[in-house]
Amino acid sequence: MSELRSLVGKQKRVVFVEPSATVRDASKAMAQANVGCTAVMEGSHLAGLFTERDILKRVLLNDLDVDEVQVSDVMTLDIVTTQADMDIRLARILMREHHIRHLPVLEDDGTLLGVLSIRDLVLEEIEEVKRYLHLEEG
Repeated sequence: MSELRSLVGKQKRVVFVEPSATVRDASKAMAQANVGCTAVMEGSHLAGLFTERDILKRVLLNDLDVDEVQVSDVMTLDIVTTQADMDIRLARILMREHHIRHLPVLEDDGTLLGVLSIRDLVLEEIEEVKRYLHLEEG
């Protein structure tokens, strides 16, 4: 079984913003990286996550100005996190149980290693099945 640590190292699309970033700036950063979430960082500390759902539910539905509102005012604060040594399958179960699409992965000291999406986990499981099937053929 694979650990999340192996996936975090593969990521090339991690986006970080400061809490003072505007919704527009954070949204542009997410769009340019083609991701649905950005980690909101205060120094090396994970302050929250800002997601596409936050844009829809907390900004657009409330007619807030994307150029005026800071990410810190509309980000998700109640974050489920995990450690880098968690098994990929267990992480997927954790995400399903909490109805989340993004999972921050932390080192033991709380340092953010990256944010994995449910897609990252599913694609890795597909690759693992392919590797297993290839071994069965030989």
